[in-house]
Amino acid sequence: MTEPTETEETRLRRAFALIGEEAGRASPATAPADRAASVGTRTAATRPRRKQRRVRAALAIAAAACVAAIVVTVTVTVGDGSGADVDTTGRGQTFPEALACATAVVEGDLTAVRPASQGRVHVTVSVDRWFKPSTGPATTRFDLADPAVADPAEAYATGDHLLLLVPRRKGQITDTYQGQELRPMRDRITRTLLEAAHTTCPPEFQ
Repeated sequence: MTEPTETEETRLRRAFALIGEEAGRASPATAPADRAASVGTRTAATRPRRKQRRVRAALAIAAAACVAAIVVTVTVTVGDGSGADVDTTGRGQTFPEALACATAVVEGDLTAVRPASQGRVHVTVSVDRWFKPSTGPATTRFDLADPAVADPAEAYATGDHLLLLVPRRKGQITDTYQGQELRPMRDRITRTLLEAAHTTCPPEFQ
């Protein structure tokens, strides 16, 4: 059997380290309020911070990373040794690619959240700042994939102040940032926009 490559071993070590780190953290003291509440009635005041709720998600991501690394190792082992059979459609994006693939990057307050068609939600944003495009209306509405389908605790709520990277691919969940994440993310976006303008969005994210 072919031994894992150095890259694959590195991915596994990082994944296990992340599992250990997250498992050692204390659980949030406050449970999400009324997980069964509808997406249209929840407010930011009734929920713990989105950042805190991501501890369990981080464990799941780390576990998935382990599985992905093992799958890649097995695929290379049973192939002809060239690596041509490796499926790369599940790979992540670089940050310039994420910006290139975003139809809009905007920061503001959610003033309305309403269910749309199955698995989607309409979010109205009172905009503080447009990053992509550089200008836009003071109020805008997005038709987004509903993150509550995967985790009710991640539902959008009226009153949330978020920075959103709205993806081009319709079924992809929007990346959101809030609280202490905002300032460094604003800076990172500003630094990367020029590079993103000359970056091609990979086909699997279009």
